[in-house]
Amino acid sequence: MEHETTKLASGKSQRRSALKTASRSSGMKVRSTIHLSTEASQRLDIHATMMGMDRSSLVEKLINENLRRWVVSDRGGADSSTGPPENEEGNAG
Repeated sequence: MEHETTKLASGKSQRRSALKTASRSSGMKVRSTIHLSTEASQRLDIHATMMGMDRSSLVEKLINENLRRWVVSDRGGADSSTGPPENEEGNAG
């Protein structure tokens, strides 16, 4: 990973990671940390290996196939920073 070092006014240096472009067309990825029991981690390793996937891909596949109850949707349009609708401000009407 490439790093860029910059000097701050206090004389300390700050290390910044270079931006990477996404290699997959599935959208932006985020790094997440999960804590698993030893057995669950081993089972994840074995399943991922047997399916020819890495752990992250298998977890994403499991999430996409099994966690479908809740859907998050933003339908506020291009400019949703204008504030809440009037009925949410407590106005009668």
